[in-house]
Amino acid sequence: MKISIVIVTYNRLNKLNKALDCYDDLTTKPLNIIVVNNNSSDGTKNYLEKWLKIPSSYQKHVLNLQENKGGSGGFFEGQKYALGLNSDWVMLADDDAYPQKDLLGQFNTFVSTHKTNYISAICSTVLHPDGSIDTKHRSYYRLIKGLFYERWPSDITDYNKEWFEIDYLSYVGCFIKTEALCKVGLVNPEFFIYSDDTEHSIRLKKAGKIVCVPKLKIIHDEQLPNNNNVSWKDYYGFRNEIVMLKKHHFLSALFWSRHQYKIIKTQTEKFMIFKTAMKDAWLGKLGVHPIYKPGWSAQK
Repeated sequence: MKISIVIVTYNRLNKLNKALDCYDDLTTKPLNIIVVNNNSSDGTKNYLEKWLKIPSSYQKHVLNLQENKGGSGGFFEGQKYALGLNSDWVMLADDDAYPQKDLLGQFNTFVSTHKTNYISAICSTVLHPDGSIDTKHRSYYRLIKGLFYERWPSDITDYNKEWFEIDYLSYVGCFIKTEALCKVGLVNPEFFIYSDDTEHSIRLKKAGKIVCVPKLKIIHDEQLPNNNNVSWKDYYGFRNEIVMLKKHHFLSALFWSRHQYKIIKTQTEKFMIFKTAMKDAWLGKLGVHPIYKPGWSAQK
């Protein structure tokens, strides 16, 4: 099974170093590892130049982008590059995700013992650093009366099964069939961050089922956001959710926008961001906002 792994990194050299060590420790090796460097300024480029020279049993590739294109742009470049490497599957992960040693071995076992012609993507279990399961990375959704959009994380009991079907994946330890990528297209790079993998999931489901295989495990050393801090990330969270719904469930985008408007209209700073995000979403303005760039915060 030919697997290419895409890792996107930005200014987290310590975590990237740990992640790459974990990939070196895999008992079953991939065909390629592609590291997309989102124009990091913390020595990542120099580190990767040295990493390329270290002999390994897999092929190493580094894409040094000339600007920070966010997770969406980074994964877009990585997916596009991977399609040229004659892979059967493309695995996606952040630089703070650490695979367990048998990840690819377990993946190969599942693929070789199950019919996968009806599957477009296979996901691992995402673990917190303490070993508990982070259920939010594998999730479901439904439309009530075709209007009200409801989304919820996978249930902890799902992970007792050999595999289970989901609606949404995150780009933390997921394997996408290259055939499906060619059929439905790559991630939308204009999202920058947030909802990019969710929107991609909707398209991937048109090419086949998305399943989670609990025996596949990856640790996510995620830094949890400060929900009391109004920042640049709020803009992309609001904007991209509306853009995603507008494209795939138009009426629910209207209802979601109205519902959020009511919820946060008393939160002055966040409400201002929401109004800008909503306007841009409905006008189709994507990419990086001139004000809400990485590092912006209402507290500054």
